[in-house]
Order: sequence, then structure tokens, then C-alpha cells
Amino acid sequence: MIFFDFSVLDAAKPWYGINDTVMGGLSRSKMTVSPLGYGEFSGHVSLANGGGFASVRCEFSPIDVSEFTGIYLELDGDRTKDYKVNLKDVDTPQSTVYQAPMPTPTHQTFGVSSARVLNWQRIEIPFSDFKPQCRGKPISRVAIDLNQVCSLGLVIGAQQSGDFSLKIREIGYY
Repeated sequence: MIFFDFSVLDAAKPWYGINDTVMGGLSRSKMTVSPLGYGEFSGHVSLANGGGFASVRCEFSPIDVSEFTGIYLELDGDRTKDYKVNLKDVDTPQSTVYQAPMPTPTHQTFGVSSARVLNWQRIEIPFSDFKPQCRGKPISRVAIDLNQVCSLGLVIGAQQSGDFSLKIREIGYY
């Protein structure tokens, strides 16, 4: 089931940045849509002032994904940085997320950009890989309620300073 189709030009409208600026850092991020039919999570991670992460999030009315195994992303496999995916349910406190690392892409699809050939690949993350975190640290908490998922986010951190760009064609559930 496709959840975000970034070939639609206003697909980035509900996404907003949450960066280390909330604690004095200088990182920045945004989600945009290219007229070439993909979304782009991009920005800059700065380690200055105790910073070190950038993220975007989209909130939506609660949906039931309990009949699915996990989430998938079709993205450009030419990645030089490591990213994570965050989920929240309606009972998740503000500073808590359920987080899973994005695996290295393995399933090639297709796509072309005028700048270079994009190497579209699909990654799958089972819901069982999402672990509760509070401000980047693991915590004990019940598993995410898949009957009431209401937020999806993308994160780059782990002291990976510099510019970043992650091109995404679609996000969905499998």
C-alpha cells in the first residue's frame, strides 16, 4: 500500500523539520519535491553547539497498519550517509519515537534524472525493528500500537556532519 507518492508536486507540504536547533544546534533540513517525480530529504548536519541531527516529520490522522509486516521506501541507492525512520502512535509522548535504521538497499527498480541515472531501490523495514527511543537513547516502553500510527519521520544523525540528500520516490506499507 503506497502511503506517500512523491511524484505528486504537493507531497512535501505536510512535512516539517525537527532539528538539533531545539537544543542549541545549527543543523537544518527540509523535504521538497522535484519536478522529476521524487521527494528529497536534504540539509546540513552541524556538530557545532552540541548539535548533530536533522529530521523531517509528517503527522496524519491515525491509521491502522496492523495487517502489514512493515514499511518500505523506494529511494536512490546511491547513499553515502546512514538514515533512520521514526514512527509514532497516538499514545507516544512528545519526546519519544519508535526508530529503526534504514538498511542498505538491495532491490533495484528503475528511474532516470537529467543530472544522472538514479539507482532506485526498495528497502523494507519490519515493524519489529522499530524500538522506542527518547532523545536518541533506548528506553523501555510497550511496542508501537500499529492500530493507531499517526506520524512518520526521517532522521540523519550519529555525528555525520555535512550536507546530505536522500531522494525518495515513495513510502508505503508491505
